[in-house]
Amino acid sequence: KPKVKYSTTKISTAKMKSSASKALIKTPKLRNKVLLRYYDSQIPSSETDGGGDHRKLMVNLSPTKDKNFLLHANSKERSVELQKCENPLPEQAFFVLHEQPSKCVSFECKSHPGVFLGVKNNQLALIKLGEHPEDSNRENTTFKLT
Repeated sequence: KPKVKYSTTKISTAKMKSSASKALIKTPKLRNKVLLRYYDSQIPSSETDGGGDHRKLMVNLSPTKDKNFLLHANSKERSVELQKCENPLPEQAFFVLHEQPSKCVSFECKSHPGVFLGVKNNQLALIKLGEHPEDSNRENTTFKLT
């Protein structure tokens, strides 16, 4: 069984020009507040600090006010949607957490490597980096945890 760690975190974009914080949850009361559930993954981390077996963390995300719903990746429509939790959780509900400097992170779809949670047209969407020139800006897929 995966190890789980809960954290209530406010997520905003690293650069305020992008509006991921507004797009994350449309309901104004729930905006910005997300529950991150951390899981150990089998994905090796490229970071090494003196050896050891380092693995990347996976997360799933839900509104803090309604923990029974999780963000799911819909690869066919390149979108994300809130869906009621089911056990076992589908792979589409998990995102690989990529840590970046200054408390910034990006979320890569576990079910679709190379596809990241990001902001497109003020909405959360799935973005394949490098596929379209307008999507290649990492700013659209970088979130700041506060």
